[in-house]
Amino acid sequence: MRYTFGATFTAIRTIPLQLYRGRITVTDVLAAPSGRFWVADARAGILLVYSQEGQLLRVFSRSVTGLRRPVSLTSFHGRWVAALDGGRRAIVILDDRGRPLRRFPLPELDRPLQVCNVDDRLLAVVGAGWGRGSGHLIHLYAPTGDHVESLYGEPRGGAGRAYSAVAGHTVYLGHTATDSFAIYDLRASSVSSFPCLTPTVHEAGPSDDNSRPLRGLFATACGPLIAAFKDRRGGGYLYDLYQLNGSPIALGLQNPERIIGVEGPIFYSVRTLADGGATLRVWKLGYSEGESVRTAR
Repeated sequence: MRYTFGATFTAIRTIPLQLYRGRITVTDVLAAPSGRFWVADARAGILLVYSQEGQLLRVFSRSVTGLRRPVSLTSFHGRWVAALDGGRRAIVILDDRGRPLRRFPLPELDRPLQVCNVDDRLLAVVGAGWGRGSGHLIHLYAPTGDHVESLYGEPRGGAGRAYSAVAGHTVYLGHTATDSFAIYDLRASSVSSFPCLTPTVHEAGPSDDNSRPLRGLFATACGPLIAAFKDRRGGGYLYDLYQLNGSPIALGLQNPERIIGVEGPIFYSVRTLADGGATLRVWKLGYSEGESVRTAR
């Protein structure tokens, strides 16, 4: 097969993040509609707010937010931030000053991993799949905390982890133990899937946990859908680009840094520094006509 579209990541800006008490661990990054960056530090149990220049503006501790281990962030209703607490199995919705507006538990999940905003109506929470969720990986909640629906049964064996992305009313899900991606169109109440082409292009060998090296799934409102993989040969990351219907655009784009957040056509990656700090890199994705990518037949 041949794919005639080329694509490249272009770094357009590097933002050094100001340290907090000598170090920072970036678990997740949210580019808020206000233009500020919210950073979740699960190790310290805090949320940090940065300016576009990387200046530390605010630090919200556990005593303020009630978050024990913030693992994932998403914006909601414009200026609200929904934070997923992996320590207390709960979601906390905060205003732009870090004040908790609502908190609700997640009894359907034993291990919450990621939260996504679905069409600004629902919150999709990705879990590990085992336990109280009856083997489901995605759980949909209303902002009131009411459980709406659970989707996607965990792969056999229960090993590995899932990653999710949302574009409008459509939820995408990939899992390290499977060779396909699931598409849930919530408006049409339909489910479909498309194959992951990583094994034929990246020639990924077996890993220690017997899973594919998937490390993230990201989507923009109009595409593309980006699957991130650990490059076991080069030590960096490889990215596959798909249209929102699953058609491939480009495969095996190399980038030494791990994408951690998306805002429109802009992507953010984080690089940890030896002194305990971190830099936030801003990337733009460009398309060009060029050499096609060939996969094995």
